Amino acid sequence: MDPRIEAARNLIQQHYAQRLTASAVARQSGLSRSRFEHLFKQESGLTFKAYLQALRVTKAKELLADWRLSIKQVAARVGYAHPPDLTRAFREQLGITPSEYRKRLTPVPPQQSR
Repeated sequence: MDPRIEAARNLIQQHYAQRLTASAVARQSGLSRSRFEHLFKQESGLTFKAYLQALRVTKAKELLADWRLSIKQVAARVGYAHPPDLTRAFREQLGITPSEYRKRLTPVPPQQSR
């Protein structure tokens, strides 16, 4: 793998919850945006946007196992300012909403102590 793209992927994986743009990551990689996007897709098989979205959804799936976190909190922790953006990404990738995923993961939330 091109070391610039490998470094970019590492950067994305470390900072996926922050506001990342292809331009900013390209700049960090020492590439123009268009060259970065071309190489990124060639090396990873996904566009920058699709890669970032897939990573965020993967991280959200992990967080959804914790019933103490609301969907809004999960969305914020993985980099979505608005929960509907997480819902849209979930539907695109998995065909279900985060709430539906959570219900399938654990049908009944554990009882909270009072």
